[in-house]
Amino acid sequence: MLTYKKILIKFSGEAFGDKGGAIQVSRVNTVVAEIKALRDLGVKVGIVCGGGNISRWKDNADKNADRVTVDYKGMKGTLTNVIALEKALKKAKVKVSVSASFALAGKYPAFDYKKVKKNWDKGEVIIFAGGTGYPFFSTDMSAVLYSLILQADLFIKATKVDGVYSADPTKTKNAKKFATIPYQRILEKNLAIIDGPAVCLARDNNLKIKVIKWELGNVVKTVQGKSSGTIIS
Repeated sequence: MLTYKKILIKFSGEAFGDKGGAIQVSRVNTVVAEIKALRDLGVKVGIVCGGGNISRWKDNADKNADRVTVDYKGMKGTLTNVIALEKALKKAKVKVSVSASFALAGKYPAFDYKKVKKNWDKGEVIIFAGGTGYPFFSTDMSAVLYSLILQADLFIKATKVDGVYSADPTKTKNAKKFATIPYQRILEKNLAIIDGPAVCLARDNNLKIKVIKWELGNVVKTVQGKSSGTIIS
């Protein structure tokens, strides 16, 4: 039994490779195995790839870097992960199409709602590359944006931690994990698991978010209502 039939997953850049390192084929194949399992269940899947393994602002914020330049580098960096994922999905015989923000239109078609909707309705996996195409917005924001465009039942943030905590669990021993948490509390407490403006957009459009630890099988469990992450609603 499926609890969610239309989802968008945001995979962090580390799902594809270590920061500053090469794409790891084994990690890409693990992502593909999960997506294939979801499609075999009949789940419609949209994907946003983070670019943290390539470049992200928070790694440069204290180095007097130019924010616009860093953000564009990060957006283009997502393309590295997208190309690897698209290639592996096609090899696994999973139907997939890629839609890019305007900044990456030279490699893939720029976002076209009618084409995306047509491919989505046909059951293709849709990968969105290049974030929003604008600086000062994270890939969390693009994931919420495209979740709304696809009318997804759920936005899944598959990341390094297994949910939302009261503090960074890697730094605070007694951090409390939440099973559910309201959008507003995320914002009031400035919980950094997800970008604040993305939470605002989700809240204003009543999009449910689930934060889970990325490992094989966890997204499948989530669509079946079995995973132990955190629901933001």
